[in-house]
Amino acid sequence: MDEIAAKLADIRDRHGPRSIASYAGTMAHITTAPTAAPLHNALFDALGSEMRFDPNTIDKGGKQVAQSLLGYWAAPPQGFDAPEAVLLIGINPMVTCTGFPAGSPKKWLLDTLAGGCKLIVVDPRRTDVALHADWYLQAAPGHDIAILAAMLRIVIDEGLFDQDFVARHVRGLPELTAAVHRFDPEDVARRAGIAGADLVSAARCYAGAKRGYTMAGTGPNMAGEGTLVEYLVLVLETLCGRWLRAGETVSASPTLLPSYVPVAQAKSPDADWALQGRVRVRGLRKTRAGMPTATLPEEILTPGEGQVRALISWGGNPAVAFPDQRQTVEALESLELFVQIDPWYSASARLADYVIAPTMPLEAPSTTVFLDALAARGTGYGIGQAYAQYSPAVVERPEGSDLLEEWRFFYGLMKRLGYPVEVTPFGCPSSPRRPIDGVRTTEELIEILSQDSAIPLSEIKSHPDGITRTSRLLEVQPGDPDVLDRLDIGNGLMLAQLAGHAGVVELSQPDRPYRLLCRRHLHVYNSSCNIDRTHRGVPYNPAYLHPDDMTELGLSDGTLIRISSDLSEITAVAMKDPALRTGLVSMAFGYGPTDHDEEVWAVGSSPSRLVSISEKFDRFTGQPRMTNIPVSIERADAHAARDHPTVL
Repeated sequence: MDEIAAKLADIRDRHGPRSIASYAGTMAHITTAPTAAPLHNALFDALGSEMRFDPNTIDKGGKQVAQSLLGYWAAPPQGFDAPEAVLLIGINPMVTCTGFPAGSPKKWLLDTLAGGCKLIVVDPRRTDVALHADWYLQAAPGHDIAILAAMLRIVIDEGLFDQDFVARHVRGLPELTAAVHRFDPEDVARRAGIAGADLVSAARCYAGAKRGYTMAGTGPNMAGEGTLVEYLVLVLETLCGRWLRAGETVSASPTLLPSYVPVAQAKSPDADWALQGRVRVRGLRKTRAGMPTATLPEEILTPGEGQVRALISWGGNPAVAFPDQRQTVEALESLELFVQIDPWYSASARLADYVIAPTMPLEAPSTTVFLDALAARGTGYGIGQAYAQYSPAVVERPEGSDLLEEWRFFYGLMKRLGYPVEVTPFGCPSSPRRPIDGVRTTEELIEILSQDSAIPLSEIKSHPDGITRTSRLLEVQPGDPDVLDRLDIGNGLMLAQLAGHAGVVELSQPDRPYRLLCRRHLHVYNSSCNIDRTHRGVPYNPAYLHPDDMTELGLSDGTLIRISSDLSEITAVAMKDPALRTGLVSMAFGYGPTDHDEEVWAVGSSPSRLVSISEKFDRFTGQPRMTNIPVSIERADAHAARDHPTVL
């Protein structure tokens, strides 16, 4: 820490605070959010750097920007609370652990369906959750926007929307009606390769339910226009009135976050969906979703004022998680200072100047405040209940180990740089800063950061197995009748973008006849946890194809193939998956080496190497097209088939 702090100070003094950046990966939020995130934010606040990146804008960043463009309802959505219909688009909650309540997603689904709820799934692959669907629309990739627009047309034309809610709280219905009129349901269904009657029936079922929710996953969000997808999802939710009303109870009331007063009232869209903080490339800027992460390698490699020269990465593995892997590796190698906090000697750790070994989650005390924060994020997240738990360390750290909790690392840097250590609790950006100079233990830090929790930490600690509340829940209060704010379902930016989709179908390229789709595996979490104990002998990253495509290409399970995009190519292991449509190849991201394809059997293949950051990207979040990518496939070696198990 002495050396790192000295180098940070030197870079800051020579090039300014903007030259220092951070990347907080998925595991940074999942495992250390209660303690490390406040210290990380305090350090970068003290430095004066806005260059803070995270996975949101290469995952589903359109959700926050779309909310900003629609406006806000001052009470939560209906969400997981007794839905009568659920619409899932390009998401498999059995594996993603979002889209259904955190905990036991399959049990929740079966119990909910047994209660009469109807399930509608739109996905090019017949996933685990699609097997339980009442309506399964196995649409070709790239048609999610058109399908949503067609559903909106059906809901409007047949008067299936909540007309009282729309009249009281919504604006833009005429503009929306004109925009979606171009999307004839039969024509949209034909282009997407699904039955028109199924599309119409699914829309009627969803809109006819009194309660429900829609969730779009990484499939549609990674296709290059995630903000528009998420805006149309919110428009559908708003037309159907999927927001809690006055007198209703907030089932997922906060426990470890501060309490608040939910109100049945609209708040008009933000005047500006973007925030202060521009990046230097492609005209992009910081938004409600955060800094556009795909631009970080460019910020490192682009000379000039503000060039990023130092990076602290924690909880993630940018060398394999970021799009355009070759450019990412080049950028990481060019840094003056690269610090990687990582429990594994990952691909990113191999490129770093310093690798800090942190404790693992069970080796330190923590709380479930992240679940509260997830519930507050929006539809499809959190546990769906008012729940909290404090857990002390469960296991001792290995004897003789030299491990450091992440918060202590950031705390140590602040002390060495001479900054006062003042923090804002996780999930509470408007809370006053709290000095923590003199804090010696994680338990002390958690106590300070939990002072304003809705339920006192002492009460939560008195329930070692966790506390689930069915009383003392928030109740939605009536809105102010004099407030004239409205939710905007006719946003000009979004409808102009939608107009470009009417009747437009991206044709297959003769030299790139297949489409690469993203997927997830249950034994890894994005780029983390791919270890022997979890992958159980299958460390590689299969490239799944329909059996008919395998036959046409002369492939069998275990054959090595070359997958090529316009940007690059990779070697992968072919495997059959009859759940896919033909013409598709499906792989997980976050795998693979940074250069040596001969390691494909040991560490997997890296689809991110095939992803261009500038060929097609979301104009709001900067998220590149990371799925539905045109590719070609050929055998890499006719004699390379190996007898390896198929990943299920």
